[in-house]
Amino acid sequence: MHGGRERAGCGQTVRVPGEQGVTTVSGAPMLRRVGEASPLAARFDDMLAQGLQAVSDPFDRNELAAVAAEVSSASWKRWHAWRTPEDSRQEHEWVVFANAMRITQAEGLTLSDKRVATAFTFCHDSFHISRTTEAMIRAVEEAAEIAERHDAARGGELRRRAAQMRQDKQQQRMRHMEGGGRNAELLLHQLAHPESRDRPLLEAEEIRRCVDIIKGHDLWETGAPHPPGSDRLAVACLEADALWPIPPLGVLADLERPVDEGRAGDFIDPGDWTMQVAHSLRTLHRVSRQLGERPAGAVC
Repeated sequence: MHGGRERAGCGQTVRVPGEQGVTTVSGAPMLRRVGEASPLAARFDDMLAQGLQAVSDPFDRNELAAVAAEVSSASWKRWHAWRTPEDSRQEHEWVVFANAMRITQAEGLTLSDKRVATAFTFCHDSFHISRTTEAMIRAVEEAAEIAERHDAARGGELRRRAAQMRQDKQQQRMRHMEGGGRNAELLLHQLAHPESRDRPLLEAEEIRRCVDIIKGHDLWETGAPHPPGSDRLAVACLEADALWPIPPLGVLADLERPVDEGRAGDFIDPGDWTMQVAHSLRTLHRVSRQLGERPAGAVC
């Protein structure tokens, strides 16, 4: 481990030896040693196995199973075991992994690309943040539209609040990507291949590629047209991540996130589920527009 760094998590600044992005609960620091993390639950192994079913070549599937097992276990101990609802659910990376395997297989990407996508999956959200989401911003913007019909001052106040939320979101995402890239670089250089501990898990160029993708994977959230459609691997990683809010676990993650004076949404009300899925679909449509022209055969 490298020397300790001072950094901010979800609530306040904490000091963590060699790690970045540790979250806090209700403003209290979550200082944990790596060894204190509980082992991965059996359901995560099942989710890895399901994701790997998309890979048709047996050699590729076995190699990706080895990479996924090493990176997912290490990332769990360092970051994801401490994830709180302010950031997302702990299953996030495993759902994104399944998406990534399906997309990279459909795109005909190389084994090396799939190795990078696997590392991306378990490292891209290692710098946990308290998220301002599009759904939160839209709710304020819609409230502003209603208020403006009867009270211009109140409508203007809400417009300013929405604008500040959007600025906050951009700053959050930039910190999230930069911190995630640093975390990934630190971790991936430490991992060895399970078949030979003298052999690195990933090649240096694969690590560099993974870190570069992580440092830009949420730029679309800031309105930037990134990545270009010609970068098939980066697009595959973006799509795998962007599809997270659609399945039930992703919807639940958004409903569990505290949004109103620390209260979460009603994850039992079917109406709230329907509304959340509608918000997620609107966001996906925006992602598709921002990516622009895509290479033939691209999956969306």
